[in-house]
Amino acid sequence: MKKSIDPRIQFLLLIFLGVIILIATIDQLILFNLLAIGYLLYNRHYKRAVKSILLVLIVTAFHFYSLITDYQSLKFFGFFTFLILRFGPVIMFASILQEVPSGQMISSLQKLKIPKNILITLVVTLRFFPIIKMENDTIQISAKLRGLSFSQPKNWLHPLNSFEYTFVPLMMRTLKITDELAASAMTKGIDYPKKRTSIYESRLSRDDILITCLVFSCSVIILFVRF
Repeated sequence: MKKSIDPRIQFLLLIFLGVIILIATIDQLILFNLLAIGYLLYNRHYKRAVKSILLVLIVTAFHFYSLITDYQSLKFFGFFTFLILRFGPVIMFASILQEVPSGQMISSLQKLKIPKNILITLVVTLRFFPIIKMENDTIQISAKLRGLSFSQPKNWLHPLNSFEYTFVPLMMRTLKITDELAASAMTKGIDYPKKRTSIYESRLSRDDILITCLVFSCSVIILFVRF
């Protein structure tokens, strides 16, 4: 069984990185993206790390090209590349946390004395996005079988229709998923006023402390050391 980082550590690292990137420059953001890719590798998400490396390289190259080009349209898209570089590290860190089972996440984060309402909102939100991605993949498969997928070149001339064929079913599924999540939470006794018991044991290990110190140290170096 793969050893995972304690959810408390993952949550604190996510909050820390979310604050740090707000004051980082573009050069520092590139290094933070590389730090996040290293975090993916540490958690053995090799395929996701490779995709992230390719995305960061392409986005970085396009961003710097948009700074020197005279085409205003490319400069406009350069703003979106800047947003990708700024929020990329947070998304990568959050993608690891969202894979933690909801029961284990609640059990661990309870020890941080997080208010119950905030804790439930956080857990449901992190679990919601992977479900939406799975639903979207299913919808895309169905649309492709019917020749309505945007991935098929013949539909590129009708982007609004392709968007409608994807967006409307996804919204209908989203409404149903929210009802299912609410029913599942009530079944598991989410509204119980006292402290919940759990089958999961939350203990900080030496590896948890090591990865925390490593991320903090690398962040300080990126922010304050001029290369």
